[in-house]
Amino acid sequence: MQVTTTAATQTRQGYCTLCRSRCGTLNEVRDDMLVSVRPDASHPTGQAMCMKGKAAPELVHSPHRLRYPMRRTRPKTEADPGWVRIGWDEALAETAQRLGAIKAESGAESVVFAVTTPSGTPLTDSIDWIERFVRLFGSPNICYATEVCNWHKDFAHAFTFGCGMPAADYAQAELIVLWGHNPANTWLAQANAIGRGRAKGAKMVVIDPRPTALARQADTWLPVRPGTDAALALGLIHLLIADARFDEDFVRAWTNAPLLVRGDNGHFLREQDLWPDAEGNRFVAWNEALACAVPYDSAQAAQTQDAANFRLRGAVEIDVGAHRLSCAPAFELLAQGCAAYTPPEVERITGVAEASLRAVADLFGTCRRVAYHAWTGIGQHTNATQAERAVATLYALCGSFDRIGANRVRVGPGVNAVNSLSLLPDAQRAKALGLAERPIGPPRTAG
Repeated sequence: MQVTTTAATQTRQGYCTLCRSRCGTLNEVRDDMLVSVRPDASHPTGQAMCMKGKAAPELVHSPHRLRYPMRRTRPKTEADPGWVRIGWDEALAETAQRLGAIKAESGAESVVFAVTTPSGTPLTDSIDWIERFVRLFGSPNICYATEVCNWHKDFAHAFTFGCGMPAADYAQAELIVLWGHNPANTWLAQANAIGRGRAKGAKMVVIDPRPTALARQADTWLPVRPGTDAALALGLIHLLIADARFDEDFVRAWTNAPLLVRGDNGHFLREQDLWPDAEGNRFVAWNEALACAVPYDSAQAAQTQDAANFRLRGAVEIDVGAHRLSCAPAFELLAQGCAAYTPPEVERITGVAEASLRAVADLFGTCRRVAYHAWTGIGQHTNATQAERAVATLYALCGSFDRIGANRVRVGPGVNAVNSLSLLPDAQRAKALGLAERPIGPPRTAG
């Protein structure tokens, strides 16, 4: 950290912790008081700063800021709580004693911890340690607001890709897609990166009911009817498949598209379904060149398994035990599921004009460096889980995943996460409230 000192003021490098962006800052300190904050252009995310970050001195030195532990001395039924300041040691000891007593009497799962969002509060650098404490305490119950903010991109996306939505490499993209996301208002570091990408010639699509500043600057703006994003994604998938504009090599090599699905129960066909004596239980694909079913080892590179000859379209009849069973590749089922979402039908559901839908499908079909971010415009709807999975499937068809100029998986230091879910025993995780009713999170449809 660099410190510049004048007669009365020090300028210290740092970063803002009031949201996940952690924008680089130059902080002026006078007489041990923070007096101003401005962007640090030498920092990777310091090219701009929002008004919340600039207001840090007002927050730090506000006379209303709670800086010490306080104990209530009057019942909650009274208007005046009678707060009395106490010491930190006393507060920590009393809290630990009470939590320990509840855990001993009713189990750790009887305590629900409410945690505010690190996306909009100074909790950014603390949330991992709070989660570590909760998990080591033994409770599976943490109350966030993530179901109206980050659930879809952090968890529903993982159901499809195996990871949360990776960071978008806007600055090197061919196509930038902002889906229910307005970084000009909410994430200035991203807006700055988008500006660099646009300066290099990147096209931009904005999907938002409102004509935001970025929507007005976009090559194509899709004013989607709120809550119909899934239908829009399925319509784009339909066009990419119908016009054969998807990245077939990527789909064959890196997705489950060729894997056969049983027609009787909807499960993936497995090796032991066909060969009961098989040592493993791998997935199965249909090799067109060999005209037979073959095991597909998802732990091995597809290029080593003759993936170019795997069937993607059309059902096949396979002998499974004493029965003849119809099976179809997962890609065929995707195509069938999206077939009803023709441009006229999508326009009826979403309000997006057919010409605009086709223009965006053309961009998805021709650009291979697609960087996108989907946020609260999807996340704050009751069908966000399935909507995000549709968007993630659309993104898979582009073949952009983890490419330079697309959404890239960043490899961090080789250390264990301090807040890993593995800290919570399986027996305790099974006691999470609502797990039986909603095992994969918020509902798939409205209502």
